[in-house]
Amino acid sequence: MITRTLRLYNLLLDSLFYLVTVSILILILRSFFNKEFLKWILITYYYIYYLTFELTFGQTIGKMITKTKVVSSNDTRISFSKILLRTLLRLIPIDFISYLISPNGIHDNLSNTKLIKL
Repeated sequence: MITRTLRLYNLLLDSLFYLVTVSILILILRSFFNKEFLKWILITYYYIYYLTFELTFGQTIGKMITKTKVVSSNDTRISFSKILLRTLLRLIPIDFISYLISPNGIHDNLSNTKLIKL
């Protein structure tokens, strides 16, 4: 069963991976771009990270470590449109707060996806 704690571990691990890779990107790109453009790149990278990993593997780095995977609500492989919708729904500012009410976030419920333990 997927618990709120497991979801929190996924978030923390993905955030750590994001922080490390963003730090490297900033070091590499800061001499080529102005601060405003760098902000846009870094924010976009966050969503590209989730979209790319979940589309390619059904998992982000955090989910790989915790041995969980994103699937459709009927336990089938997730489609591109559902992954795209799931990623865009992460833009909802209260998405992370929804875990206080349910183990599934707003981005899971509205995209008809869920997390399973492998």
